Formats: sequence, structure tokens, C-alpha cells
Amino acid sequence: MDPLTRRDGLATILSSFAVYALVGEARAASKRGNVARWIDEQQALASSLAAGRINGPSWSAGVERLAAQVELEELWAEIARARVAPAGKGSANDPSKRHVRFLDEQGAPHKLSYGVALFDFAPDNVITPHGHRHMVSAHMVVKGAFRIRNFDRVGDEPGAMLLRPTRDYVAKAGEVSTMCSERDNIHWFVPQGGPATTFDVVVSGLDAGAPDYDIKAVDPVRGERLTGGVIRAPIIDFDESSRFYTAAV
Repeated sequence: MDPLTRRDGLATILSSFAVYALVGEARAASKRGNVARWIDEQQALASSLAAGRINGPSWSAGVERLAAQVELEELWAEIARARVAPAGKGSANDPSKRHVRFLDEQGAPHKLSYGVALFDFAPDNVITPHGHRHMVSAHMVVKGAFRIRNFDRVGDEPGAMLLRPTRDYVAKAGEVSTMCSERDNIHWFVPQGGPATTFDVVVSGLDAGAPDYDIKAVDPVRGERLTGGVIRAPIIDFDESSRFYTAAV
């Protein structure tokens, strides 16, 4: 083969590799840009909620809209470059928790007004039924599947919450469950068919002069059935909740 022809061919091949590499970098940057916008939009929702510009249901609707826009592969890639730290476990059958700190382009932690965490469930781990105050949360399924049961908190009595069941369904990867004071305030998560993971976004400290959050375990299964589908669910401690509310319940 003529040396010039061989040299031209090699130059063409190298040029093709360079173009391919640039296209790959551009695609990666585009994907990172998608997640960066997602992080920023989560921040805008959290700030608006904390400032009282939107209410809990509006925050939930916004987070659910964002969940439909992010690709799990892109989210996992962003988590891989974030600072992830173990946060331990609570009761015996609780999932393991990991805090996530997203990083900006310079590698510094994002200053966000919401918390982010991963909850890793073994098949026998359960988030037992519990109610909240002073906060909102969103739980995206990023691995596996969960049976999720929700209840509206329609009232409070000494030693009990008044609950009305709202949803009982299986959520798969990419689906999100949200809660706020006005809607689905009580939730209960059980993994289905093996290990599973949720990616959680939490905004707390929403009520001035109150604790950042207040979480209490409740017992809807053994609660008293009232008229209109309402359950008077006793408030119990989390150790008792963990003993009774296994993955088989």
C-alpha cells in the first residue's frame, strides 16, 4: 500500500475516534446537565415550600412531575460521583440508610435546602407505618419494588391518630411516593420479591418554633375501625412497631 494512502487512512481512523470521543463526552455532559437541572428544580420546590409560596400538595405534585423526567441511569451516575456516607439503622428490621451529598462541577457539595438519602432494604426490612409533622418527603423506587400503603391523617387524639386509608399498591423502579401534612401523611413500605432501594428527598423544619420533624409509629392493623372508613390507630414505640410489622404483615 502506498505510504501516503496508509497515512491518510490512519488519520481518518484517528479523526473518527476523536469525533466519537467528543460525541461521548457531549452525551455525558448532556446527561449530567439533565440531572443538574433536576437537582436545581428540587431546590426551587423546597425553597418555595419553606417560604410558604406553595403548599404541601403542590410540592408533592412538583416532585412527582420531576420523577417522571429523570432517568434512573443518569441519577445513579450522579449518585456515584456524590459523597455518600452510611447513616446506620434504627430498629431491628429497618433498612440501612445512606446520606447523599451532591457535588457541583467544581466538586464542592451543593448547598441545598432539602436532604437526600438512600434506603437499602433487604427482603425482610420494613418501613413500618408512621405519621409525620413539620416536614414533607418523597420516596422514589430506584431498585426493586415495594408494596406501599398510605393513609390520610384526619385527626389526632391522646395516644392515637385517626387515619383513612388512601392507597395500597406496588411501586416499581422509577415510581415515586410523596407525603405531606395534607395528603398521605402516614406511609408504610415493604419490599417485594427481593432487595430494593428508595431514593428519598426530605424537606424539614417547615413550622417555625417547632422541631424540624416529629415522627411517630402507629398501629393501623390493630386499630379500632370507625365510621366512614376511619381507623383509630394507637401510637406505639418503634421497637414494638418493628416487632409486629414484619415483611409478612
